[in-house]
Amino acid sequence: MSAYILRRLWQMIPTLAGVILLVFFLFNWIGGDPAYVLAGLFSNQEQIDSIRAELGLDQPLHIQLWIFVQQVATFNFGTSWTTGESVAEIFATRLPASLTLMAPLLFIETLIALVLAVGLAWVRGSSIDRGTMVVFTALMSVSILVFIILGQYVLAYRLG
Repeated sequence: MSAYILRRLWQMIPTLAGVILLVFFLFNWIGGDPAYVLAGLFSNQEQIDSIRAELGLDQPLHIQLWIFVQQVATFNFGTSWTTGESVAEIFATRLPASLTLMAPLLFIETLIALVLAVGLAWVRGSSIDRGTMVVFTALMSVSILVFIILGQYVLAYRLG
């Protein structure tokens, strides 16, 4: 078992490296220049260059990648461009509200899944089993936000 865990942890390294590279290059190539967005419509080239220097966008690409990897490894998400506060602080202040929404739904969802799984194990291979599989496979394509809104409606409005 420990060999399996070590092998999976070893396989995690290239996966993380690939995801980091993919995110970095997608944001650099497709995202456009954030200095133009932050500077606004009526800005001159000096202001744009100043913002690019402040964000480190005037550095070579490999330096930008190294800074990005360091920030990801230390969970330093920088500061918000709109409010100027730390993104980590924004996450920390909003995490309790998110958990308040998600924890009850996760608990209810787990109970429903366990009851359905045990019930469907009794009729394995039947048309009920196949029909239920089709319905729940289709439900997996629905955004989690829809389930959150429905959960809020049921838990807060209907159940009081």
